[in-house]
Amino acid sequence: MKDLNDIEALIIRSLDKTATEEELTTLREWIDKSGENKQLYFEFKDVWDASAIADMPSQKQAWQKLKPQLKSRKVIPVWALEVAKIAAVALLAVFATYSIFKLPQSGNDQLSYVTFTVPNGSQSSVKLSDGTLVKLNAGSELVYPSVFYKEARNVTLKGEAYFSVHHDKEHPFIVSVGEIEVRVLGTEFNVMAYPETNRIETTLVEGSVSLNKKGTDHTKGIILKPGQKAIYADGQMNVDQADVDFETNWTQRGFNFRNTSFDDLITRLERWYDVDIIILSDEVRDLSFTGKFRNNETIWQVLDVIKMTTPIDYRSDNDKIYITLITD
Repeated sequence: MKDLNDIEALIIRSLDKTATEEELTTLREWIDKSGENKQLYFEFKDVWDASAIADMPSQKQAWQKLKPQLKSRKVIPVWALEVAKIAAVALLAVFATYSIFKLPQSGNDQLSYVTFTVPNGSQSSVKLSDGTLVKLNAGSELVYPSVFYKEARNVTLKGEAYFSVHHDKEHPFIVSVGEIEVRVLGTEFNVMAYPETNRIETTLVEGSVSLNKKGTDHTKGIILKPGQKAIYADGQMNVDQADVDFETNWTQRGFNFRNTSFDDLITRLERWYDVDIIILSDEVRDLSFTGKFRNNETIWQVLDVIKMTTPIDYRSDNDKIYITLITD
Protein backbone atom coordinates (compact mmCIF):
# COMPACT_ATOMS: atom_id res chain seq x y z
CA MET A 1 0.00 0.00 0.00
CA LYS A 2 1.31 3.46 -0.84
CA ASP A 3 0.21 5.37 2.24
CA LEU A 4 -2.16 5.40 5.19
CA ASN A 5 -4.99 6.85 3.11
CA ASP A 6 -4.94 3.71 0.95
CA ILE A 7 -5.21 1.56 4.06
CA GLU A 8 -8.11 3.62 5.39
CA ALA A 9 -9.92 3.26 2.09
CA LEU A 10 -9.38 -0.48 2.21
CA ILE A 11 -10.68 -0.68 5.80
CA ILE A 12 -13.83 1.19 4.77
CA ARG A 13 -14.42 -1.16 1.84
CA SER A 14 -13.97 -4.16 4.13
CA LEU A 15 -16.53 -2.78 6.60
CA ASP A 16 -19.16 -1.91 4.01
CA LYS A 17 -18.67 -5.32 2.32
CA THR A 18 -17.41 -3.94 -1.02
CA ALA A 19 -13.80 -5.15 -0.78
CA THR A 20 -12.63 -7.89 -3.13
CA GLU A 21 -11.01 -11.10 -1.85
CA GLU A 22 -7.64 -9.80 -3.00
CA GLU A 23 -8.16 -6.55 -1.08
CA LEU A 24 -9.22 -8.45 2.04
CA THR A 25 -6.07 -10.57 1.82
CA THR A 26 -3.97 -7.41 1.55
CA LEU A 27 -5.74 -5.90 4.55
CA ARG A 28 -5.21 -9.03 6.67
CA GLU A 29 -1.50 -9.02 5.83
CA TRP A 30 -1.24 -5.35 6.84
CA ILE A 31 -3.10 -5.98 10.14
CA ASP A 32 -0.82 -8.91 11.00
CA LYS A 33 2.37 -6.89 10.46
CA SER A 34 2.23 -5.06 13.79
CA GLY A 35 0.23 -4.49 16.94
CA GLU A 36 -0.10 -0.81 15.97
CA ASN A 37 -1.77 -1.76 12.69
CA LYS A 38 -4.14 -4.11 14.50
CA GLN A 39 -5.05 -1.44 17.06
CA LEU A 40 -5.68 1.16 14.35
CA TYR A 41 -7.98 -1.24 12.54
CA PHE A 42 -10.02 -2.04 15.67
CA GLU A 43 -10.26 1.62 16.67
CA PHE A 44 -11.72 2.49 13.29
CA LYS A 45 -14.01 -0.54 13.37
CA ASP A 46 -15.25 0.38 16.88
CA VAL A 47 -16.44 3.76 15.65
CA TRP A 48 -17.95 2.23 12.54
CA ASP A 49 -19.81 -0.51 14.41
CA ALA A 50 -21.03 1.88 17.09
CA SER A 51 -23.21 3.63 14.51
CA ALA A 52 -25.12 0.40 13.94
CA ILE A 53 -26.16 -0.15 17.55
CA ALA A 54 -26.97 3.35 18.73
CA ASP A 55 -30.66 3.70 19.62
CA MET A 56 -31.42 6.46 17.14
CA PRO A 57 -34.73 6.95 15.34
CA SER A 58 -33.37 8.54 12.16
CA GLN A 59 -30.56 8.19 9.64
CA LYS A 60 -29.55 11.81 10.21
CA GLN A 61 -28.98 11.21 13.92
CA ALA A 62 -26.93 8.09 13.12
CA TRP A 63 -24.52 10.10 11.00
CA GLN A 64 -24.39 13.02 13.44
CA LYS A 65 -23.26 10.58 16.16
CA LEU A 66 -20.60 8.95 14.00
CA LYS A 67 -19.16 12.04 12.27
CA PRO A 68 -17.56 13.78 15.32
CA GLN A 69 -15.81 10.56 16.36
CA LEU A 70 -14.34 10.04 12.91
CA LYS A 71 -13.25 13.67 12.57
CA SER A 72 -11.40 13.44 15.88
CA ARG A 73 -9.11 10.83 14.30
CA LYS A 74 -6.65 12.86 12.22
CA VAL A 75 -5.70 9.89 10.07
CA ILE A 76 -9.20 9.76 8.47
CA PRO A 77 -9.40 11.83 5.23
CA VAL A 78 -12.47 13.90 4.38
CA TRP A 79 -13.45 11.74 1.42
CA ALA A 80 -13.45 8.70 3.70
CA LEU A 81 -15.91 10.47 6.00
CA GLU A 82 -18.34 10.78 3.13
CA VAL A 83 -18.07 7.09 2.34
CA ALA A 84 -18.53 6.27 6.01
CA LYS A 85 -21.57 8.53 6.12
CA ILE A 86 -23.31 6.43 3.48
CA ALA A 87 -22.43 3.21 5.29
CA ALA A 88 -23.59 4.53 8.66
CA VAL A 89 -27.00 5.29 7.19
CA ALA A 90 -27.21 1.86 5.57
CA LEU A 91 -26.29 0.10 8.80
CA LEU A 92 -29.50 1.31 10.46
CA ALA A 93 -31.49 -0.92 8.12
CA VAL A 94 -29.39 -4.04 8.65
CA PHE A 95 -29.43 -6.47 11.58
CA ALA A 96 -25.93 -6.44 13.02
CA THR A 97 -24.34 -9.40 14.79
CA TYR A 98 -21.85 -7.06 16.44
CA SER A 99 -22.44 -4.47 19.13
CA ILE A 100 -20.01 -2.17 20.91
CA PHE A 101 -20.08 -0.69 24.39
CA LYS A 102 -17.51 1.26 26.39
CA LEU A 103 -16.40 0.62 29.94
CA PRO A 104 -14.72 3.51 31.79
CA GLN A 105 -11.11 2.86 32.75
CA SER A 106 -8.55 4.77 34.78
CA GLY A 107 -7.43 8.04 33.26
CA ASN A 108 -8.88 8.97 29.88
CA ASP A 109 -8.63 5.49 28.34
CA GLN A 110 -11.69 3.49 27.44
CA LEU A 111 -11.89 -0.21 26.75
CA SER A 112 -14.19 -1.26 23.90
CA TYR A 113 -16.11 -4.50 24.17
CA VAL A 114 -17.67 -6.40 21.29
CA THR A 115 -20.78 -8.55 21.60
CA PHE A 116 -20.73 -11.19 18.88
CA THR A 117 -24.09 -12.94 18.52
CA VAL A 118 -24.89 -16.00 16.41
CA PRO A 119 -28.63 -16.37 15.75
CA ASN A 120 -30.49 -19.67 15.73
CA GLY A 121 -30.03 -21.58 12.50
CA SER A 122 -26.44 -20.37 12.05
CA GLN A 123 -22.86 -21.04 13.07
CA SER A 124 -20.00 -18.57 12.90
CA SER A 125 -16.45 -17.90 14.02
CA VAL A 126 -14.46 -14.89 15.18
CA LYS A 127 -10.73 -14.27 15.51
CA LEU A 128 -9.79 -12.22 18.57
CA SER A 129 -7.06 -9.59 18.62
CA ASP A 130 -4.57 -12.00 20.24
CA GLY A 131 -5.00 -14.58 17.48
CA THR A 132 -7.42 -16.83 19.39
CA LEU A 133 -10.02 -18.44 17.13
CA VAL A 134 -13.52 -19.02 18.50
CA LYS A 135 -16.17 -21.07 16.70
CA LEU A 136 -19.70 -20.38 17.97
CA ASN A 137 -22.69 -22.67 17.69
CA ALA A 138 -26.24 -21.51 16.97
CA GLY A 139 -27.89 -19.26 19.55
CA SER A 140 -24.59 -18.28 21.20
CA GLU A 141 -23.08 -14.99 22.34
CA LEU A 142 -19.48 -14.01 23.03
CA VAL A 143 -18.45 -10.74 24.70
CA TYR A 144 -14.78 -9.76 24.38
CA PRO A 145 -12.58 -6.63 24.26
CA SER A 146 -11.66 -5.43 20.79
CA VAL A 147 -8.03 -5.35 21.99
CA PHE A 148 -6.63 -7.18 25.03
CA TYR A 149 -4.88 -4.60 27.23
CA LYS A 150 -4.91 -6.23 30.67
CA GLU A 151 -2.82 -9.01 32.19
CA ALA A 152 -5.63 -11.52 31.68
CA ARG A 153 -7.59 -12.06 28.47
CA ASN A 154 -11.20 -12.15 29.69
CA VAL A 155 -14.23 -13.12 27.59
CA THR A 156 -17.81 -14.06 28.50
CA LEU A 157 -19.79 -16.83 26.80
CA LYS A 158 -23.44 -17.77 26.59
CA GLY A 159 -24.23 -20.85 24.51
CA GLU A 160 -21.61 -23.12 22.98
CA ALA A 161 -18.15 -22.37 21.56
CA TYR A 162 -14.94 -24.12 20.57
CA PHE A 163 -11.82 -22.18 21.55
CA SER A 164 -8.38 -22.44 19.92
CA VAL A 165 -6.50 -20.18 22.32
CA HIS A 166 -3.31 -18.43 21.24
CA HIS A 167 -0.55 -19.39 23.68
CA ASP A 168 0.64 -16.56 25.93
CA LYS A 169 1.94 -17.65 29.33
CA GLU A 170 2.08 -14.05 30.58
CA HIS A 171 -1.60 -13.43 29.82
CA PRO A 172 -3.97 -16.26 30.79
CA PHE A 173 -7.17 -16.62 28.79
CA ILE A 174 -10.29 -16.73 30.99
CA VAL A 175 -13.78 -17.70 29.81
CA SER A 176 -16.54 -16.60 32.19
CA VAL A 177 -19.62 -18.77 31.76
CA GLY A 178 -22.39 -18.69 34.35
CA GLU A 179 -20.89 -19.39 37.79
CA ILE A 180 -17.71 -20.90 36.34
CA GLU A 181 -14.41 -19.56 35.04
CA VAL A 182 -12.34 -21.62 32.60
CA ARG A 183 -8.69 -20.53 32.77
CA VAL A 184 -6.08 -21.47 30.13
CA LEU A 185 -2.74 -20.36 28.70
CA GLY A 186 -3.02 -21.89 25.26
CA THR A 187 -5.16 -24.87 24.34
CA GLU A 188 -8.24 -26.17 22.53
CA PHE A 189 -11.48 -26.88 24.36
CA ASN A 190 -15.25 -26.85 23.98
CA VAL A 191 -17.69 -25.14 26.34
CA MET A 192 -21.45 -25.70 26.28
CA ALA A 193 -23.52 -23.48 28.56
CA TYR A 194 -26.92 -22.65 27.12
CA PRO A 195 -29.02 -21.07 29.90
CA GLU A 196 -31.94 -23.45 29.34
CA THR A 197 -29.79 -26.56 29.97
CA ASN A 198 -28.94 -25.55 33.57
CA ARG A 199 -25.46 -27.04 33.28
CA ILE A 200 -21.99 -26.12 32.03
CA GLU A 201 -19.98 -28.68 30.08
CA THR A 202 -16.27 -28.22 29.36
CA THR A 203 -14.42 -30.73 27.16
CA LEU A 204 -10.64 -30.46 26.83
CA VAL A 205 -9.13 -31.36 23.45
CA GLU A 206 -5.51 -30.23 23.87
CA GLY A 207 -3.41 -28.55 26.56
CA SER A 208 -4.67 -27.89 30.06
CA VAL A 209 -7.46 -25.88 31.70
CA SER A 210 -8.52 -25.20 35.25
CA LEU A 211 -12.09 -24.63 36.36
CA ASN A 212 -13.21 -22.76 39.44
CA LYS A 213 -16.28 -20.95 40.70
CA LYS A 214 -16.16 -17.18 40.23
CA GLY A 215 -14.66 -15.39 43.20
CA THR A 216 -12.62 -18.39 44.37
CA ASP A 217 -8.87 -19.03 44.21
CA HIS A 218 -8.15 -20.26 40.69
CA THR A 219 -4.98 -22.06 41.88
CA LYS A 220 -7.27 -24.48 43.73
CA GLY A 221 -9.47 -25.15 40.72
CA ILE A 222 -10.11 -28.51 39.06
CA ILE A 223 -7.51 -29.32 36.38
CA LEU A 224 -8.68 -31.13 33.24
CA LYS A 225 -6.49 -33.38 31.11
CA PRO A 226 -6.97 -33.85 27.35
CA GLY A 227 -9.92 -36.12 26.70
CA GLN A 228 -11.71 -35.22 29.92
CA LYS A 229 -15.07 -33.51 30.34
CA ALA A 230 -16.29 -31.52 33.35
CA ILE A 231 -20.00 -31.01 33.99
CA TYR A 232 -21.11 -28.35 36.47
CA ALA A 233 -24.73 -28.63 37.60
CA ASP A 234 -26.62 -27.90 40.80
CA GLY A 235 -23.47 -26.47 42.40
CA GLN A 236 -21.44 -29.64 41.83
CA MET A 237 -18.55 -30.36 39.46
CA ASN A 238 -18.03 -33.87 38.03
CA VAL A 239 -15.17 -34.95 35.76
CA ASP A 240 -15.18 -37.99 33.48
CA GLN A 241 -13.63 -39.24 30.24
CA ALA A 242 -15.15 -37.68 27.13
CA ASP A 243 -15.82 -38.73 23.56
CA VAL A 244 -14.07 -35.68 22.11
CA ASP A 245 -15.22 -36.33 18.54
CA PHE A 246 -18.80 -36.62 19.75
CA GLU A 247 -18.62 -33.45 21.85
CA THR A 248 -17.02 -31.32 19.12
CA ASN A 249 -18.74 -32.75 16.04
CA TRP A 250 -20.87 -29.62 15.76
CA THR A 251 -17.77 -27.68 14.64
CA GLN A 252 -17.81 -29.89 11.52
CA ARG A 253 -21.52 -29.14 11.15
CA GLY A 254 -22.60 -32.52 12.45
CA PHE A 255 -25.44 -33.32 14.87
CA ASN A 256 -24.76 -36.12 17.35
CA PHE A 257 -27.26 -37.49 19.85
CA ARG A 258 -26.68 -40.23 22.42
CA ASN A 259 -29.60 -41.22 24.64
CA THR A 260 -30.70 -37.60 24.37
CA SER A 261 -34.00 -36.73 26.01
CA PHE A 262 -36.68 -35.42 23.69
CA ASP A 263 -36.81 -32.12 25.54
CA ASP A 264 -33.09 -31.63 24.86
CA LEU A 265 -33.42 -32.97 21.31
CA ILE A 266 -36.22 -30.55 20.43
CA THR A 267 -34.37 -27.62 21.98
CA ARG A 268 -31.31 -28.36 19.83
CA LEU A 269 -33.35 -28.75 16.65
CA GLU A 270 -35.10 -25.45 17.31
CA ARG A 271 -31.74 -23.77 17.78
CA TRP A 272 -30.03 -25.31 14.78
CA TYR A 273 -32.91 -24.90 12.31
CA ASP A 274 -34.46 -21.75 13.80
CA VAL A 275 -37.90 -23.37 13.99
CA ASP A 276 -40.64 -23.53 16.62
CA ILE A 277 -41.43 -27.09 17.71
CA ILE A 278 -44.27 -27.87 20.13
CA ILE A 279 -44.67 -31.21 21.94
CA LEU A 280 -48.38 -32.00 22.21
CA SER A 281 -48.05 -35.30 24.11
CA ASP A 282 -46.30 -35.22 27.47
CA GLU A 283 -45.37 -38.90 27.02
CA VAL A 284 -43.00 -37.84 24.24
CA ARG A 285 -40.81 -36.16 26.85
CA ASP A 286 -40.06 -39.57 28.36
CA LEU A 287 -38.50 -40.78 25.10
CA SER A 288 -34.83 -40.56 24.15
CA PHE A 289 -33.00 -40.63 20.84
CA THR A 290 -29.59 -41.74 19.57
CA GLY A 291 -28.36 -40.86 16.10
CA LYS A 292 -26.04 -38.81 13.91
CA PHE A 293 -26.77 -36.25 11.21
CA ARG A 294 -24.84 -33.98 8.90
CA ASN A 295 -26.01 -30.38 8.57
CA ASN A 296 -27.14 -30.89 4.98
CA GLU A 297 -30.45 -32.49 5.98
CA THR A 298 -33.60 -30.43 6.22
CA ILE A 299 -35.59 -30.37 9.44
CA TRP A 300 -38.15 -32.60 7.71
CA GLN A 301 -35.53 -35.21 6.82
CA VAL A 302 -34.29 -35.22 10.42
CA LEU A 303 -37.81 -35.66 11.77
CA ASP A 304 -38.45 -38.50 9.30
CA VAL A 305 -35.35 -40.32 10.57
CA ILE A 306 -36.43 -39.81 14.18
CA LYS A 307 -39.83 -41.30 13.32
CA MET A 308 -38.14 -44.53 12.18
CA THR A 309 -36.86 -45.35 15.67
CA THR A 310 -39.31 -43.57 18.00
CA PRO A 311 -43.13 -43.68 18.13
CA ILE A 312 -43.74 -40.06 17.18
CA ASP A 313 -45.43 -38.21 14.36
CA TYR A 314 -45.32 -34.57 13.35
CA ARG A 315 -47.25 -31.99 11.38
CA SER A 316 -46.66 -28.40 10.33
CA ASP A 317 -49.17 -25.62 10.78
CA ASN A 318 -48.75 -21.81 10.78
CA ASP A 319 -44.93 -22.00 10.74
CA LYS A 320 -44.89 -24.31 13.76
CA ILE A 321 -44.09 -28.02 14.01
CA TYR A 322 -46.25 -30.16 16.32
CA ILE A 323 -44.98 -33.46 17.76
CA THR A 324 -47.39 -36.16 18.94
CA LEU A 325 -46.98 -39.67 20.34
CA ILE A 326 -48.13 -42.63 18.25
CA THR A 327 -50.08 -45.14 20.32
CA ASP A 328 -51.31 -48.58 19.37
